[in-house]
Amino acid sequence: MIDLKFFIFIFISTLISIFPSITSQKPYCNQTCSGNILNDIPYPIGFSSGCEIQLNCTPNGTVLIEDFAVHQIKPDYILVGLPAECGRAVETLHRLYGDHYAPTSDNAILMENCTKRIQTCSVPQSMMQPNLDFDCDRRGDDFGNVSCYSGDMGIMFLDYENVTKTGCRSLLLGMVVKIVGVNSSVSLNVQMVKLGWWLKGGCQCSDDAICTRVVSPVDGSDGYRCRCKDGYDGDGYKASYGCRPKGTFITKNYSSFLNSKYSGIMVPPTKPLNHEKLWSFSIRKNFMRNIFTQIFDQNYSYTFLRLFFACCY
Repeated sequence: MIDLKFFIFIFISTLISIFPSITSQKPYCNQTCSGNILNDIPYPIGFSSGCEIQLNCTPNGTVLIEDFAVHQIKPDYILVGLPAECGRAVETLHRLYGDHYAPTSDNAILMENCTKRIQTCSVPQSMMQPNLDFDCDRRGDDFGNVSCYSGDMGIMFLDYENVTKTGCRSLLLGMVVKIVGVNSSVSLNVQMVKLGWWLKGGCQCSDDAICTRVVSPVDGSDGYRCRCKDGYDGDGYKASYGCRPKGTFITKNYSSFLNSKYSGIMVPPTKPLNHEKLWSFSIRKNFMRNIFTQIFDQNYSYTFLRLFFACCY
């Protein structure tokens, strides 16, 4: 039998030796913007420097990318407002091409002050006319020098260079184009732009996730997004919640702790969860995770953690 005092001495000594690595863990990502109505903001998007994709949160609760208002955040896209504005420089669109996001090819861009009419628009002219109910020196029914540009639906992102080559000087508004039904009818989300987003680098998805590879339209670098396979819940990312079989009883706080590094661990509902313990656990989780990883070999970590949750939580 190992002497208890000796065990405590070894345990405390180990804690002291690994303390620098514990305190240098990845910064916290704040995903809350007070007063905003956006819910369930997906990893890795948030509002602090610890978030890999950082958005801006204003004091009144408005979420911004640059100075464009964010209306929706989804696991594969962000919807931002691009309202009608006369005389706005077409180069303004470039501000929506960032390190982790860019306009997708299912956007249509209305521009004015064009040297010629563009013929690449996927939006029928009859659908465009009701959305031009403002005066930008248009001339009659031919919309003056207003033109619509749509990208190649066969590629992921809107080609910014092609937009600037149209000969148009002003960015009027954006429209998200969706083709629906067997008759390929067109629906529009007007005065909006859809941004596809990605993480940089090679795929870092859970084993039960599908990785979508992305090539950045900004610098050509590799990127990716993750989503769980059918039959699984979660966000698919190793560094976040990963994927769990549907119906698995696991709370958000627990799943945040049991990320894909411990993906072999399942926590069955052996007894009711105490919410006070969950709150305390959520504060200590990162500290504990680093201790377990440093002290134990990964294979032994699985067994230790199973026993820990069974007896303590």
